[in-house]
Amino acid sequence: MKKWIIIIAAVALIAGGAYYFLSAGEKAPVEPVKTAKVSRGELRLEAMANGTVNPEIEVIVKSKAGGEIIEFPNYAGDLIKKGEVVVRLDPETEEARTKQAEAALLGAKARLERAKIALKDYRVKLVRQKKLFEDGIISTQELEDSETALQTAGAEVSIAEAELLHSSEALKEAAERLADTSIRAPFTGTILKKFVDRGQVISSTISSASEGTQIFSMANLDKIYVTAGVDEVDIASIKPGQSVVVTVDALPEKSFEALVERVAPQGRTERTVTVFDVVVRVVDKDKALLMPGMTADVKVLTDIRKGVLLVPREAVKSKGSKAGVYLVKGSAQEFVEVQTGDTDGVFTEIRNGIAEGDEVVTSGVTKTNNNNAQTRRRMFF
Repeated sequence: MKKWIIIIAAVALIAGGAYYFLSAGEKAPVEPVKTAKVSRGELRLEAMANGTVNPEIEVIVKSKAGGEIIEFPNYAGDLIKKGEVVVRLDPETEEARTKQAEAALLGAKARLERAKIALKDYRVKLVRQKKLFEDGIISTQELEDSETALQTAGAEVSIAEAELLHSSEALKEAAERLADTSIRAPFTGTILKKFVDRGQVISSTISSASEGTQIFSMANLDKIYVTAGVDEVDIASIKPGQSVVVTVDALPEKSFEALVERVAPQGRTERTVTVFDVVVRVVDKDKALLMPGMTADVKVLTDIRKGVLLVPREAVKSKGSKAGVYLVKGSAQEFVEVQTGDTDGVFTEIRNGIAEGDEVVTSGVTKTNNNNAQTRRRMFF
């Protein structure tokens, strides 16, 4: 019974069996492709880099005074005016030190005056001793003693003068520390950070070599800059005055207009890459939204080329070592080698190989123009 079933199935297949297959070298049906017209237009070339927002002027205000901070009413972000007293320290300690320095200076002046009087007396005495020696009244030893006394008196004057100078410098430093008990804003600006606060006691800086205790930092935010490290391959095209677009991560939907201010004359190494610091000045009306320390991306407009032949960047394909485009020829496409120029990331300049008005493939599966057309063959058994 099984044998008859197999024979019947084979006969049925032969009797009605016809199927389609693709001949050798045939391709599957192609998907619709997207195309674009070759046109002339404007190509805007940009150099891109990362940087940091910074103000025109930023300083750390310090004080050499010591004592308890009795006033510091401001907070970070507050605007302060030039000359305004921002911080007050209890002046008691520095007043006492200033009085001590004044007393020391008076003592040094008195000692110098006495030394000068003594020197004058010894000079007069030596003149008299020389006369007595010539008259044979005193001995050589007595004359030499007078000369030695005069030299000693001169040395005492030099020591007193040095002490007076030291005392004068000490009083000057004491007066500066006393003045530092009232800390004023050096310019009009914004407080960025407080390093101390009311109730804290800070130590006095006695040494003139020390810069003092950090009190607060401030900046003038009227002018905002971005310093960016531009790759050395782009630096030759960066010039002062060029237009710049600045964006920051904190405000992803906002861009800020800026201008190149200056270019560093010497490069530096950043992660094995040589970069040059380029400072750009933000001129946008909303520049107040930018805060010092923000990470920024900058795009410097380095060149504008008008009337150049352009195709969408994705239209340029590689075929081996050749660059080209797929040119639409009727219902098929033909790979044409082209010479490319610069690109702005959206469009690519074409220098030769195709003409304005040509249609090129930008995406989709291409169907090459050849004689091996697809055919469907029906085979019978």
